[in-house]
Amino acid sequence: MNGEKTDILSNARILWDYLRLGIPIRNADGILIFCSNDLRVAEYAAELYHRGLAPWICPSGGVGRLTFDLYHKPEAEAFAEVLIREGVPEHVIYIEKNATNTAENIFFTRKLLSKNGLEPEKLIILQKPYMERRTYAGITRYWPEITAFVSSPGVSFENYPFDHFSTDDLIHVMVGDFQRILLYAERGWQTPQFVPDNVMNAYRALVSSGYTRELADPKAPPSIP
Repeated sequence: MNGEKTDILSNARILWDYLRLGIPIRNADGILIFCSNDLRVAEYAAELYHRGLAPWICPSGGVGRLTFDLYHKPEAEAFAEVLIREGVPEHVIYIEKNATNTAENIFFTRKLLSKNGLEPEKLIILQKPYMERRTYAGITRYWPEITAFVSSPGVSFENYPFDHFSTDDLIHVMVGDFQRILLYAERGWQTPQFVPDNVMNAYRALVSSGYTRELADPKAPPSIP
């Protein structure tokens, strides 16, 4: 049993390392946050703002499946509250509170920014660590002209779980996000991403170990090893 658990954690770390990109951050025209159940991303955005890396922040996210019971409000509003608590002035926060998926995050944010006279060429785009690659694949599909510095809080796989999100929850979600990277590229919703053999093998092993709860399509290859 201990050996099986060790294998599961080893394969999960392989997925984690693949899903993170580690793109160096540069000064940008603004910060776009893809909101979620992890408010540490908002704290990280505030830190970058105070370091002078961008003059405004746009949290984007509506009422999410995993966050309705957590926030009881749109994700963007919950993130904005954290930004304000961390000392970011309200007048530099642009709240997009209707998006329910990556494409909507991008489309609705562009519309909101344009309405406010903002036409960024370079953006710092923040997400959870294991969502960096999927976010990058969406940005390069739907906003290819933007220079995107996709980043996340510097949290390790071991230290990522928090109050309402266990290590098992994390692995289930990573497996689902990895499958979406493959499926959504096939459907034209994201740009294709190169997948090394060891990453695909780790994914298949985790599926075989029962980490299937968050798969987009349990019957779609490569869900079935």
